[in-house]
Amino acid sequence: MSNYFNKASNFSINQANFNEFTAIQNGVSGLQWLSQFMARGASHDSKDQYDAPKCHPDTRTQLLGDIIEWIKITDKETGIMFLYGRPGSGKSCIARSVCHDASSEGNLGASFFFRRGTSDRNSADKLFTTIAYQLSMVNKDLGQRILAEVERDPQIVHMSLEEQFRRLIFEPCCSIPRDRLLIKAIVIDGLDECEDEIMQVAILKLLAKAVRYEGFPLGIFMTSRPELHIREMFDTKEIIFATQVISLDRIPGVSQDIRTVLESGFTRILNDPRFRRCLKSVPRPWPPPDAIKKLVQRSSCQFIYSATVLKFV
Repeated sequence: MSNYFNKASNFSINQANFNEFTAIQNGVSGLQWLSQFMARGASHDSKDQYDAPKCHPDTRTQLLGDIIEWIKITDKETGIMFLYGRPGSGKSCIARSVCHDASSEGNLGASFFFRRGTSDRNSADKLFTTIAYQLSMVNKDLGQRILAEVERDPQIVHMSLEEQFRRLIFEPCCSIPRDRLLIKAIVIDGLDECEDEIMQVAILKLLAKAVRYEGFPLGIFMTSRPELHIREMFDTKEIIFATQVISLDRIPGVSQDIRTVLESGFTRILNDPRFRRCLKSVPRPWPPPDAIKKLVQRSSCQFIYSATVLKFV
């Protein structure tokens, strides 16, 4: 607003109302305007996610295959696939791997990785504006509809989550024939890391309502810790019939996957030229099988344990 009265003095204004349309009117495009309300680092291909770990190529193969096949289905029986697990069980690694595979096949529309304690990514304030920006970049027809709405009403970025979702995601996606939309899914990781529990529930309800509508073309893959208020939502009719729930605690073969990660990591260390001299006299195999076995047992099926061990060897 200060630009309106730059260098002005000795005047007063009474009972005035001002609307924030200056950005669009001054030549800023809808895409540029929307980009100002994105959560930086939230998408799977952002700089913040570049070095973040994905699943080892020889682990979680059945689970990842099932998720990718579900994403490819055009008419899904359940529009949300919800994966939950304890801290350190590898939920974000799975989500990043899903994003990588789905994106490489042209099926990913957008992704959002919540992160507790990180500005922009620890709340829902920029969730749907970030997703809308990504959707506008992956499909020309969809982008035209989203950005036309932004240019028609720039204030949409300050409206409620429900209004943002309806006008920037739901209605544009429903208006395009599926054979022209092509993309099939949105990935949202770490719902529990959105710090407002009320917003966590509101997001679930909003997405469940959307996927129950036959014309909404996108599936939603989500991950979270099994927080009580989230688990209770899956006992409600509005959520249970729209969602396929997967518990990582019930996925078989986790111990073998952790063994694979450890053996691969130790082999990489053993072959690293930086350590070749100091490890030259170490008896092979290294570490011995009994040591690997103990590490697997101590991991308690938590992938973060194996990653921490390899980090500090």
